[in-house]
Amino acid sequence: MKWSAVIAAAGSGSRLGAQQPKALVELGGRALIVHAVTSMQDAGVSDCIVTAPAGHIAQFQQVFEDAGLRVTLVPGGATRQESVALGLAHVQTPAVLVHDAARCLTPVAMIQRVQQAIESGSRSAIPALPVVDTIKRVSARSTVSETLQRNELRAVQTPQGFLTETLRQAHEFGAQLSASEASAAPDDAALVELMGIDVVVVDGEPEALKITTPFDLVVAQQLYAQRTTSERTN
Repeated sequence: MKWSAVIAAAGSGSRLGAQQPKALVELGGRALIVHAVTSMQDAGVSDCIVTAPAGHIAQFQQVFEDAGLRVTLVPGGATRQESVALGLAHVQTPAVLVHDAARCLTPVAMIQRVQQAIESGSRSAIPALPVVDTIKRVSARSTVSETLQRNELRAVQTPQGFLTETLRQAHEFGAQLSASEASAAPDDAALVELMGIDVVVVDGEPEALKITTPFDLVVAQQLYAQRTTSERTN
């Protein structure tokens, strides 16, 4: 099965303290988005569509040229859902991965697990990790209103995989939701869930952390250094 990937890279990087779009922040001498695209290509993805901040398209283009990568660059929208929809319009393969540039260290093996779930007959698949912390629902008065059952919870990662037609239907469905209804769909898989379609869960990886804060970047730097050392040793 041929695959495309829509990689959301329109984040400002404000929480990271960056003076440029987050996807252009460097890790090990390469921009986060370069790591993300390279992982997708290593997993056999034929076309990577990157949704970048509208005012930084030329900057992203230069980064990809310097790295020797061919991608389709699309100006992102005001929200992540809008950005994904804009990227999805360029997808021409039967299956698609939706990924975050901020999860730049996602292992190829994890990407392939998501792909395998779709190629085995599922219409939607997501990677996830078991939750290790106790999770409590907290009221507006900052008091605990409920303690959730940890064994039923998972922390969801990307890439999320879909049959392209299923994801297009989900975005058409999402465009008709009210603001309150849309709040119940924070990611693409949630839109599929609201349509009543099963979403398969595969094993995630700790390395696929999302770089959002300076602390996350420090952790990612350590993971990348360990990975690089291991690759040289092997």
